[in-house]
Parts: sequence; structure tokens; C-alpha cells
Amino acid sequence: MIKSIITAILALLFVFPAPFCHADEEKDHICFRSLDADRDGVVTPQEFEAHYGKSQEKFEAADANKDGKLTHDEYHSSLGHGSS
Repeated sequence: MIKSIITAILALLFVFPAPFCHADEEKDHICFRSLDADRDGVVTPQEFEAHYGKSQEKFEAADANKDGKLTHDEYHSSLGHGSS
């Protein structure tokens, strides 16, 4: 029973990471990692779309240096901690 509860809680952490992000997070915190599917340290438009849907304007607004990818800092500066 306890094992089932723990498994359910861990599953929820991966399905709904946004509420668990904190302002003093490390650079590899779960809310950024959940978008960075290939774990290369940046979020591509394709990775962003997989999470947010067709939101090219939102991606472009977050991409401060206009290099076509979001760093951790760009993501959190523009979108906060897992905001939609």
C-alpha cells in the first residue's frame, strides 16, 4: 500500500512538474528538464511545442537572444516557473 502511494506521488511529480519549481532552483530543475527532452541544456521549438502546443509567439518572446533555442535563464525569465 505504501509503495503504491509513493509510486503515485513520484508519477505526479513528473506529470505535473510546474508546482514544484522554486525561485532558487538549480539549473537542471525538473520544470526546465521536463521540456528539454534530449537533455542538451536548451529547449528547441519542437520541445517547446510538445509541452505548450502551437505557441510560436510565446517561444519567440522567450528567446531573448533570438538564437532559436531557450536556455534555462531565458525560459524562466520570460515564462516563470512552469507557467503556461
